Amino acid sequence: MMPNEREMTQKAGETMQENVISQANEALIQAYLEIVATDDYKDFGTLLTDDCTFSLMPIGYTFKGRQEVMAFVETAGNRRRHDKQSNIVIRNQFTDGDYLCVEYEHSLIINALHVRSKIDGYCLVFHFRDGKFDAVREYINPSRLPWVFFTVIVLRLFPLIARRKARRRGVKSM
Repeated sequence: MMPNEREMTQKAGETMQENVISQANEALIQAYLEIVATDDYKDFGTLLTDDCTFSLMPIGYTFKGRQEVMAFVETAGNRRRHDKQSNIVIRNQFTDGDYLCVEYEHSLIINALHVRSKIDGYCLVFHFRDGKFDAVREYINPSRLPWVFFTVIVLRLFPLIARRKARRRGVKSM
């Protein structure tokens, strides 16, 4: 490669990197990371479009609209009581400007059974639209076989619980 070609390639790469993510999307990512860091999901809805979707890929269920998504998020996350050993740990994250991919792990706690186990196969894929998330897909693949079955059973309960919670709030579409 000639020096001039290298300069042109570097400039093209710099331009592509500069244009990959908008300031609005960068702010959205930072707001999401703050929610994860504080483990407080009550404001997650402010990051979503009104018509957003949240799909639980292991069971093929999709929550539709901000209210349904928030009923699920609050059921799955907002009521958690993590201790120092159970924080969500983000292992990897990257974006191409249109999507954000976040790989994480956390400990599952079942108080009634006095059980704690690390679930290490979570991946969330967010799509950006107008500085908000309009679609989220959650992939869950625990590495231990017993947790695979348990995860699928628990995930199948979330739509029922979230539907009940949404009905209490007056959301009719679930």
